[in-house]
This record gives sequence, C-alpha cells and structure tokens, in this order.
Amino acid sequence: MRAIITFHSIDDTGSVLSFPPAHFASFLESLANSDIPICDLTSLLRSDTKKGVALTFDDGMRSVFNNALPVIRDLAIPAHLFLTTNAVGKSNKWQSQPDYAPSFEMLDWGEVEKLHQGGFTIESHTNSHPDMRTLSENEIEDECQIANDLIEKRLARRPEYFAYPYGYRNKLASDYIKKNYRAGVTTEFRFLGDVEDYAVLPRLDSYYLRFPWVYRRMDTSIACVYLSLRGFLRRLRGGE
Repeated sequence: MRAIITFHSIDDTGSVLSFPPAHFASFLESLANSDIPICDLTSLLRSDTKKGVALTFDDGMRSVFNNALPVIRDLAIPAHLFLTTNAVGKSNKWQSQPDYAPSFEMLDWGEVEKLHQGGFTIESHTNSHPDMRTLSENEIEDECQIANDLIEKRLARRPEYFAYPYGYRNKLASDYIKKNYRAGVTTEFRFLGDVEDYAVLPRLDSYYLRFPWVYRRMDTSIACVYLSLRGFLRRLRGGE
C-alpha cells in the first residue's frame, strides 16, 4: 500500500479535524510494526516505491507544534505541513470558513520555524485559504506566490508541494499547480494508485484512522475494505 495521510489538529476535542494525541504515537508505531515506511512525499512518489505513507498536516494549527512535533522529532520521521500563511498567529476563521467549522489557534512564525527545524517540511496551502474554483488565474498566482514568498523569507526554502484548500479545484487551478509545484494534494479519499495525475493526488483523512483496530491493521485486507467503504460513502454524500 501507498498513501498520503491528512491530519489537521492533534487534540482531544473530537472534532472532524482532530486526531487524539494519545493515539498519535501509537498510530506511527503501528505503521513501523506493520513494516510500512514513513516517507517524505518525494520518496513516496518515486516509481520504485511500492509501500509507504507520507504524513501531511493542513492549515497550521498550534496543536501540531504542541502534540505532533515531539513525536515526529523523537521518532526522527519526516512530515509535511501545508501552511495557510495569512492565518499565522491568528485563528482558522478565514473568510471562506463556514460558520459551523471548529475554531483553532494557529501557529506563530516562531513555532513554524521550530517545526521546520524538527523534521517538518513546510509547504503551501495558499495565503488566505480561498475556494480556488472562484479565482481568476491572476488571483490563483497571487495566492500561491504570496504564500511561497513568505515561507521562503522565513525558512530559506521555497515550497515544492501544494494542498488545495478544502480540496476544491477546477482545471484552471490544477493546471497552475501542475506547472508550478512537484505535486498537488486533494481531499479525494483513497490510496495512491500505480498511475496518478500529480496535480491532484488523493489522500486518506486521519479522522477515519483514529481507531486502533484500523491503524494497527493498515496493511491488511480488513483495513483496505473499511477505508474503501469510507471513501465510497463520502462520494455518495457528494464529497471526494
């Protein structure tokens, strides 16, 4: 199996964006016990990589610094943070956020820098987290370049990967991502296939992996059937 896994916040609130801290280390240790390598995205996407997962965190919640960084650092494993740069030091209540969405404190730049030093690669999630389907080509470029410039200024490294806010995209957006990043990741819920369009890669939402009976059996047919069913139900409800 090969998969990109999506996290948002590592906390105990029980929200759809949360993964319990008590299970986070156990989840990663279970991958190791199942002989599933934890790779960076570049390694995972190589044609000769047949098994592995990449860990990605969207938005930039402060709980990633408090509850994920110590585990990532202790285990010496890679992870990617897709950062919404205009939300740094603020909350996740950006303009496109639905009123019902849970509220989270966001990382400040000092914490982003410590994540970068501790094993996280900081990537782009736009500057203001818009619905990219509503943007012109110039607006897409502005969102991406402002985020890239801010990250490069702070970390002396320009993002190579991109995550679509909410997973929303159209051909205009995906064409831009294809030309300007190594790959773009979506919210499409499935494992990586043998052949993929690198502009619109699928991921597995960690919300459905938070149960020990699932993450301790990630490389078994039981887990694969369960996750495939979750993906089917999401699509049935109109999601990805």
